Amino acid sequence: VGKVIAGDGTPVDDGLVEIWQADARGRYNHPSFTGFGRAATAGGGSFSFRTIRPGSVPGPAGETQAPHVLVSVMARGVMSRCWTRLYFEGEPLNHSDPILQLVPAERRDTLIARRRAGGEYEFNIVLQGYKETVFFEA
Repeated sequence: VGKVIAGDGTPVDDGLVEIWQADARGRYNHPSFTGFGRAATAGGGSFSFRTIRPGSVPGPAGETQAPHVLVSVMARGVMSRCWTRLYFEGEPLNHSDPILQLVPAERRDTLIARRRAGGEYEFNIVLQGYKETVFFEA
């Protein structure tokens, strides 16, 4: 679950969030799991997905990446899709993930989904300003 928040702190209630992820065994687009989801933001900028926690996948040089979800955001005032990643709080592989390590240490927390009661994770996406989510070039 999460919210998309504009640079001025207001919720983006007309955005679109898409996710792509591997299955629990680290496979993309497996016959039993497509790994894709799309959700429009609602009142308060909220969105949610019900999915499984992904497994680790190989990195660019064959190293192991931490379990993560690829996330894109489209919204008013955004001229091109914004790409980011969602990592999971408490995941030991976060410390060695090759992509996460490219992000300055003081900004990595913008990519970490926090565990909530009931096993859910919360991941808010801030488009600009204070605590802006780290976005990657596609």
